[in-house]
Amino acid sequence: MAHLTNYTFAKLCRKLSVNQEINLELFLKDVFNDPKIFSVFNKFEIRYLFVYKQILEDLDNFQKIYYQEVPDREDTQRMVFEKGGKLKYHLDSQCNLINNNFIDFNIPPEITDLGDNVVQEYRDWFKAKGYADEYFNNQLDISKMVFDYNMKFPPKYDVPVLNENYKLITDLPNSNDVKTETFNYETFLLNIDHLQKKHENIFSCKTTRIISKFDYLLDKKDDEIREKISELFSDVFIENYGMDKLKNLFRQAKSIKYEIMDNLLTYFKWTYKLKEKDFNNISLEKFGLVCCGGCKKNQQVIN
Repeated sequence: MAHLTNYTFAKLCRKLSVNQEINLELFLKDVFNDPKIFSVFNKFEIRYLFVYKQILEDLDNFQKIYYQEVPDREDTQRMVFEKGGKLKYHLDSQCNLINNNFIDFNIPPEITDLGDNVVQEYRDWFKAKGYADEYFNNQLDISKMVFDYNMKFPPKYDVPVLNENYKLITDLPNSNDVKTETFNYETFLLNIDHLQKKHENIFSCKTTRIISKFDYLLDKKDDEIREKISELFSDVFIENYGMDKLKNLFRQAKSIKYEIMDNLLTYFKWTYKLKEKDFNNISLEKFGLVCCGGCKKNQQVIN
């Protein structure tokens, strides 16, 4: 049997495609029986919640009825050491790799926007400077790293300089540490109800409710935001409404939806005991996952 970290399981659920739209009826039956929660999320978030719960509940049944495909991970070019390739499962729940924190170093979005060659230049520069080694040895001076960056990339590519508060590190705690033993169902229901009402109060009209579904635009450039909002409403909508006011709505929507999503996923993990969950490795391989190199090596030694 195989094991997945929370991080890998979440990545898998985001990558999976299903062969039908998750409408309200299906959501109420197979995800969570509250139409108001359905109305909070966009179709991609609804699909993610559906896949997450269905795989935890019955992986083989999901595969037979809903599964469409699992593409290989793509390099998003947002991290220094990010690689494409297949997600990994583990044969041993005590594998060293299953218990490690996820740590990587953010690439400034202005560099990512410049394409493959500049991203690779940044990665090569970052590695040659030894910033990762300095970080792991508690010797990294982020202000110096920012200074070095500002001396090299902004003059060369006409991108904004970084400030000393630039978030260099993405450090996610051990994703296999699921603290669901303290889960309280009544508290969960109260939290969900409170968050839904908070969302309803802020996004109280049809226009703001539509805006809330496009909170992902907060991470896009202003030109992309204008283009999409013009498509949804009118060419003068942002001029009349205000870009700052619009972005503030995106932030509020993202924050509330994150809390609702987190509560729902915690509920699913508690209900189906993700931490102790054994998956059929053959089924996972049909989804496109491969065995962790360390686990595979240990298995060969045992055999």
